Amino acid sequence: MEEWHIKTKLIMNSRQKLLWPILILGAFFEGFDDAVLSIALPYIVDDFDVSTQMSGYALSIVAIGTMVAFFVSRMADKIGRRNVYLASVYSYSVFSLFTAFAPNIEVFIFLQFAARIFLIGSWSVGYIILCEEFEPEHRGSVVGRFQLTAVFGALLIGILLPIITKLGLNWRVLYAVGVFPLIPVFLLRKRLPETEAFLRSQEARKLDKQLPKAEFFAPWKKPFLLYTVIMSLVWLFLYFGIKGTLNFFTLRVVEELHWTPTMVSIGLLTQTVTGMLVIALNGKLMDRIGRKRAATIIIIVGSVFSVLIFTLHNFYAVLFSSIIAAGFVNSFLIVGSTLTNELFPTEIRANAMAWSNNIVGRLGQILVPITVTTLALSLGLGNAAALAVSLPILSLLLILFFLPETGKRVTKQTANPQELTNSL
Repeated sequence: MEEWHIKTKLIMNSRQKLLWPILILGAFFEGFDDAVLSIALPYIVDDFDVSTQMSGYALSIVAIGTMVAFFVSRMADKIGRRNVYLASVYSYSVFSLFTAFAPNIEVFIFLQFAARIFLIGSWSVGYIILCEEFEPEHRGSVVGRFQLTAVFGALLIGILLPIITKLGLNWRVLYAVGVFPLIPVFLLRKRLPETEAFLRSQEARKLDKQLPKAEFFAPWKKPFLLYTVIMSLVWLFLYFGIKGTLNFFTLRVVEELHWTPTMVSIGLLTQTVTGMLVIALNGKLMDRIGRKRAATIIIIVGSVFSVLIFTLHNFYAVLFSSIIAAGFVNSFLIVGSTLTNELFPTEIRANAMAWSNNIVGRLGQILVPITVTTLALSLGLGNAAALAVSLPILSLLLILFFLPETGKRVTKQTANPQELTNSL
């Protein structure tokens, strides 16, 4: 394998410093809003008086919104990264507020379905902006910081959960908090410029240069077809691990292990604090030892300890396993996003991310609640979830056998797709 020699330290220039605050503010509340449903699920189920299996169907319906996000994400190749990112943050904030007043499970599902469209839109485009604004040798670290900020959002939920229960309030307060980014993001919007890579590609089109067309099925044509297929499957199996762990951790420990809200809060806080350190280290690991080597460590550790979460019963054993798993499972997103954005050129980057992540990949997010809750009828919730969260190992095999190392210093923001294809 090729040796990695990364000697430069990440020092942001004035442009990067300007856009960074608005990106991490959006990421913080994207992480917050995305985590609320899974963490508050037992209490939402109780409030609306629905069964565990129905809660699985609800999660799946809401997750379909992540597929619809395809149409939002791919618009970034047409109207720009900045416009789509800002519109997405505004929109998910509003739907979060509306969710706080949902009168029944049907309205709740609809509002969260709509919120997911824009949550994933902001998440996907946020990663694209980072990829285009930072050098290849620093992308792993920057993407790690971005994902770390989203985890901070989940940390806030862990802090608020015992407080709102002691105050006699309920899960609705958490969704009301989710509206907060609307005002500061609007006020800071001028700090976020359009990416130079997108502007260059637009200018090139005006000059009639031969560039990949931003057409609907562009990622499914040569020379991008193989990478689109592989990354779609990688995302599919990664989401079984990501959402399987996130969706069913709280539900399992409350219903099967009978953890109290305080115990749940302890679990969430310790997971998040430790996870932040792990995510930061994994981001740097991607830059220092290479994408594929880092992916091997991240996916194996994350998958093994996720399985232990759902098979062990002792409080401390489950807590320890969840602490280790949290940072590594969240780092799955760093792996998938970095690889996807580096495999495709600027002109179709958002489109490729939308297809592989939003359409095919998110099928995993939709299928995992139905799969787990259905299998739980015969295997039990813990065993069913353990089976689901082991599937990212398949993603690792695909990465190792079918993808090139993408993070070399020769990688450019507008990659030559033919060179990438030949590297196989």
